[in-house]
Amino acid sequence: MQEQRSQAVAEMRRLADAVETRGDDYTAEEEKRHADLKKDITNLDAKIQRAKDIADIERSAPAVVSGRGDGAYEDRARDFSVTTAIRAAMGERVDDGRERELSTELKRRSARAFTGIAVPDEVFMEKRTLMTSGAAADLVPNVHRGDLFIDMRRSAIMTARLGATVLDGLTGTIDIPKQTASSAAQWVAEDSALTETDANFTDVNLAPKTVGSLTSYSRRTLINAVPAVEQLVRRDLAAVVARAIDYQAIFGDGSAGTPTGVVNASGVATSTLATPSWAEVLAMIAAIQSEDADIGSLNWAMNPAAVAKLRATNKVAAEPEHGFLMTEPGSLAGYGVGTSTAIPTTATPDTTVIFGAWPQLLIGRWSGTDILVNPYGSGYAAGRVQVRAMQDVDVAVRHGESFAVAADLAV
Repeated sequence: MQEQRSQAVAEMRRLADAVETRGDDYTAEEEKRHADLKKDITNLDAKIQRAKDIADIERSAPAVVSGRGDGAYEDRARDFSVTTAIRAAMGERVDDGRERELSTELKRRSARAFTGIAVPDEVFMEKRTLMTSGAAADLVPNVHRGDLFIDMRRSAIMTARLGATVLDGLTGTIDIPKQTASSAAQWVAEDSALTETDANFTDVNLAPKTVGSLTSYSRRTLINAVPAVEQLVRRDLAAVVARAIDYQAIFGDGSAGTPTGVVNASGVATSTLATPSWAEVLAMIAAIQSEDADIGSLNWAMNPAAVAKLRATNKVAAEPEHGFLMTEPGSLAGYGVGTSTAIPTTATPDTTVIFGAWPQLLIGRWSGTDILVNPYGSGYAAGRVQVRAMQDVDVAVRHGESFAVAADLAV
């Protein structure tokens, strides 16, 4: 569009120069052509501005981009009962009208072929971002002390909490245009020609990759479908899959069907905290800012052992009066810190510390979780029911330069 605009302006200039050379005024045909070119330029300006607006909005996309329509579907989807849908799939006579209606609508919206029950993402969405270790409510009060249920210890979800951009309800392969180089401004002498320089573009691709989990429940757990059991089943189905997505979004290497995460993305700055020192901390920040890649909220991600190390390390060696590298548990050098064992330590033991503009991390989710029930699995004799949950997701980094990774902090 900018090239078309330049050509239109050049033609207007040629018309004006021709009239000036003749020493008269525009002919009727030239006047009409001038007006047409002016109209074309005005229209192109509007289109170019809209394209720039879209690019600006994409660069500063919010942490979660989800939902379609008026939001009524999303509200009803949160009431989808996983246990009711599973019991119906087992052949029990239950009122699963809402679940069948929502599954049908989800299949229509996503245009996907589900092998089992189509479960809306809204059922699990809050659990994926808030699930840390909380206690469940009552399970089956007249049999269990559900109020004392002890959930297993789980690592905190990192990426969504730090501000990753989540794109829900995707269909097909997604190509997001990305500009990699711009044209150059040039200073020239009078009557000297400009040298043409072109902008370069590429695409950031999101293509569905499948992650899943196979588990089983006792028949009694499923038939006692009070709300607490529903929450337990949702938590159990979501937990492993959610953490697998979270881990690969950070450490995925693109092999064996996994996405490529932040650590292995192209352009990411390789930093060090081997000492560690205040200069190394500031160097990680500078690595991003010097690339003009501090686009969106900047935060640190690290293991709790890394926090302990940084809070025990003096800014100036052996001079505690100058303070420590990290004076507060939730802040380092003025930026927020996300802490989770989702970022592991190695046998050395070293751990990875990541600093970056997390909205530049894209997590794409193709609509719905596919749940397939098998009442005749290996636990058939005991009345256990196998449940398989699968979801299609992908990860991409818009600008690898927006992240700096130090994988050598000794803890």
